Amino acid sequence: MNIFQKISPLPALIVLCILLFHSSCGTRGDNMSALEERADTCLHEMTMYLERGRIDSLHTVTENEDGLIFFIYEGGEPAYWSDNRLNTDTFVWPAQDTWTAVNFKNAEGLCKWTKWGGLRLLAVIPQSWRTVDEETLARSFSYRPLIKQKTEDTSAASSRARTHALFIIIIALFAAVAGVGVWGVVRARGFRHMRLQTRLQYIIVPLVLAGFLYIFWMSAEYVKSRYAMRQQTNLRDKSLYLQAALQDLYYWDIDLAGNTAPLNIDLRTLAFTYGVDIHVYDMSGRVAGSSTPQLFEEGYLSPYVAPDAVFSKEAAFTKFEQLGDVRYLTSYTAFLNGQNVQIGYIAVPSFPSEDEMAMEVDNFLLRLLPAYLIVLLLAVCLSVFVSRSLVAPLRRLSEKMSGYSFGKSDNHIQYEYNDEVGELVSHYNAMVDSLDEAGRKLAQSERDSAWRTMARQIAHEIKNPLTPMKLTIQQLQRTKGTARFDDYFDRSTRVLLEQMDSLSRIASSFSTFAQIPDVEVSDVDIAGKLSSAIALFAHNDNNTAVRYIGPDSGVTARADREQITEVFTNILKNALQALEGQADGEVIVVLQDGAEEVCISFSDNGPGIAPDIRDRIFMPNFTTKSTGTGLGLAISKNIVEGSGGKISFETSEKGTKFLVCLKKKQ
Repeated sequence: MNIFQKISPLPALIVLCILLFHSSCGTRGDNMSALEERADTCLHEMTMYLERGRIDSLHTVTENEDGLIFFIYEGGEPAYWSDNRLNTDTFVWPAQDTWTAVNFKNAEGLCKWTKWGGLRLLAVIPQSWRTVDEETLARSFSYRPLIKQKTEDTSAASSRARTHALFIIIIALFAAVAGVGVWGVVRARGFRHMRLQTRLQYIIVPLVLAGFLYIFWMSAEYVKSRYAMRQQTNLRDKSLYLQAALQDLYYWDIDLAGNTAPLNIDLRTLAFTYGVDIHVYDMSGRVAGSSTPQLFEEGYLSPYVAPDAVFSKEAAFTKFEQLGDVRYLTSYTAFLNGQNVQIGYIAVPSFPSEDEMAMEVDNFLLRLLPAYLIVLLLAVCLSVFVSRSLVAPLRRLSEKMSGYSFGKSDNHIQYEYNDEVGELVSHYNAMVDSLDEAGRKLAQSERDSAWRTMARQIAHEIKNPLTPMKLTIQQLQRTKGTARFDDYFDRSTRVLLEQMDSLSRIASSFSTFAQIPDVEVSDVDIAGKLSSAIALFAHNDNNTAVRYIGPDSGVTARADREQITEVFTNILKNALQALEGQADGEVIVVLQDGAEEVCISFSDNGPGIAPDIRDRIFMPNFTTKSTGTGLGLAISKNIVEGSGGKISFETSEKGTKFLVCLKKKQ
């Protein structure tokens, strides 16, 4: 008779529904008060569902319930139990509706029960489980590995030690890589401030590491799952063999009542044959026989079958059960007679050794970890190489762009691959060709413009003396044969000679500008050169005062030894020309010796430079004087800047100051 045939169908199905609700009445607590509160709530809900007559499934909810065990008693026998761990054979009912500490046959815990109709609803919170002695375990096959698990095998310990050592090495490498990565981010002040190559490495390396970690974890899980599946398959196969053997032995039996003694003998024989323990339960769910009856007699195992065996639709299945706090695997099959009528349940327990599974995983990892480690290092190195190879064309492009010079023949980049970088290189080479062509056209245009400007300037400068020469000769022609000819001839020759000298001077100036020698920088006594130049202009035709403030020698700066004097001469000459006709004109020259440079200022109190021509002061061929060529300040600027110095000016209506700064030797 099925265990649920002891109670009427309606209450049984109601209880199913009650315990279905029980599974959703809160999450499992981690302390006793939470468990008690949950159990109280569930007992209350059970009575409510009994009153309403709700029908639903029970086992699908209670099979995974942890921490609480429920019983329904009808009379003195349990009609339903949610778990087969607890042995309640010696259970003494305490006071109703009160949590009471109770000693069960194989456990200690708290229990509380309530009554509904002719049924008693019992909730139990197991707290500690009774330990099975080694002598009892030694008599069995399935439970004997519990003794071996207490002393770890030496080879397993050695294998685990090697595995742990490899784990430590890998963790140390991961920590080192992570440390270097964090240090790099901090040093670069953020990921976005890193170079492109470094950012690619920061993306590729973590992805590689994450991929290998996932593969490694999946490999270990696969070994564990394969081991568990292998154990379950072997145990299920043994159960089917035992089912066939028992079916032959009990071919004509219609129930197992009264067969405990012969059944135990048969089960013991089969246990020796197959090397496993066998438990048989009758249709009421009570144990009918066992190859290790002492486990039931001494109360280590509950005499009730697992509820899953009653509700499972599979012919054979395996599930994890517990002996106290130790989990083990049990295979359940139907006990059939010769007419294929079920007369009970067959349970075959087995203890898959945790050490054996761990050792199998360790052995697998010992073979796998070195290869993983080598491949991981190669992958990291390869990622660095790939990032460098990706960035290398960009670096070459950057170097070429930074070193680009107009007219060079090697401005192009050679890149043989037809990818995105190749397209960028192709566009760069096309841009270089366009720039070179535009540069050539611009240079030619500038040369043509410069020659045109120079030609206009030369023509202008030559026309100035030619006009008076032409007029003088025409006058000589008119006075020829007259009494005034001789007198006018002497004066005309002087004018012609002066204008010819002017033409010669103009030609010499343009020749000098065209043939400016390269600046040869060396250490020069600037104070000595400056004092010599000032001495030449101290006694000028306008009697303009030229005062010098500074040492006469001993101040050294970097300049061209020969051409720096020309700079001082040109600036002083311009200052004196600006003061022509001014009675109180004065030129003041000041030399300041600084830590890094020497600065000379040339100040005059003339009318200053007109605002509309200030931007053209240093342009070649620009002059405000009728007799000048406009080359003096342009030449001076080239000489100063060629020496690494600077030249500038300040002007106003009260005068002009030119400032020349030359670097000192470091």
